[in-house]
Amino acid sequence: MRENNKSIINSIVSSSIGNVLEWYEYALYAYFSTVISTLFFPSNDRFVSIILTFSTFAVGLAARPFGGIIFGYIGDKFSRKKMLTITILLMSIPTLCIGFLPTYEQIGLLAPITLILLRIVQGIALGGEFGASCVYLYESVTQNKRGFFGSFALTGVGMGLVLSACTILIVESWVTEETLYAYAWRIPFFISVIGSLLAFYMRRNLLETPDFLVVKEKQNLIRNPLMELFRNHKASLLGLFAIFLTTQISFFVVFIFGKTMMIDFLHYDSRTAGQFNLLTMVSYTLSTIVFGYFSDKVNKRYIILFGTIGIFVSVAPFIHSLESGFSSLIFIMSLLLGAFIGMTEGTLNPIVAETFPTNIRATSVAFCWNFTSIAFGGLAPIISMWLIQNAGGVTSVAYYLMCACTVTIGSTLYALIRVKIAKEKTIEAITANTV
Repeated sequence: MRENNKSIINSIVSSSIGNVLEWYEYALYAYFSTVISTLFFPSNDRFVSIILTFSTFAVGLAARPFGGIIFGYIGDKFSRKKMLTITILLMSIPTLCIGFLPTYEQIGLLAPITLILLRIVQGIALGGEFGASCVYLYESVTQNKRGFFGSFALTGVGMGLVLSACTILIVESWVTEETLYAYAWRIPFFISVIGSLLAFYMRRNLLETPDFLVVKEKQNLIRNPLMELFRNHKASLLGLFAIFLTTQISFFVVFIFGKTMMIDFLHYDSRTAGQFNLLTMVSYTLSTIVFGYFSDKVNKRYIILFGTIGIFVSVAPFIHSLESGFSSLIFIMSLLLGAFIGMTEGTLNPIVAETFPTNIRATSVAFCWNFTSIAFGGLAPIISMWLIQNAGGVTSVAYYLMCACTVTIGSTLYALIRVKIAKEKTIEAITANTV
């Protein structure tokens, strides 16, 4: 029994540490967007430079569904373990290459082109990694703990973002702005290689999940999991997409675009913007753990509902606090908004995983997260910048998020009502048969 617990703990740690590193590496690009836009996308119009930088970010996200399909197929057809072993290497290599990449001033147009190609490889790796870790964490533990441990995939995202933001804050505090633009921005990219090698070593000893072994033993594997998903689970996909609309837009607007918005549109200095952004991410990370735990005890959709309502109510005061520059108010609203986003996202992975059968779960989970990341999340920073420029400033970003929340709230209420009606009909049928 003790040996079994030890293997479960090892599986959870090995899967989670890779997820942390993947998101640390991926987020570096977004957090250094101000630097990267200057070095790789120089333009007389600052707005154009930033748009090009986040467009490259979106291109990387666009590659995620392909990674999800490729590695989801590997996971459903051959091995959950193989997914996790390959993706950690595939992510770390382009990250190291970005750290060595010459700038536009040094090699001209080849610099942004190479950067885009490396971001595409990163996107493919992340598309495979995140879905793989979500499924592996969910399937590695007993049924009554799957909500809590399944949420660790999102906790890993938060920890990766926090680690990335902390590393950048340390680098920015140690060097001058001139040194940062000269070479110091490369340091965080190099640091990730050590962690990636450690994660790869740990993942070599992973065990297959019990759920996958059962399906494999019964020879219940499916030739084309993606086709099965589209053929028989369309209604489930639409319901989940309505939830993802809020979680993806809020995540990318607040965590990925938030620092850039504060620097380039609200004129905060980089260090102050980074500190406030870090605060929001810490709150998010802790919240995913807390509500992942409660998701094993309470209907997960109630948690999603209240978290979405919280985002709807708090996003406008959050934007107002940033406009006011009042530190205490920013502190409070950052904590609240980060907690509400973590409340919805920390509960979402267990909902997605339990929605689909084991033999298509890796493909289905990866497709849901990765398709919505580009369809909703990847475009969110670009849409936000367009709204800021053309629709009344940063306040318009709050309305954008509130519209997404409205769709999610309506869809979640509809799902809860349907479940309640179905239960009542079941009770009536049982009562009638008993009589």
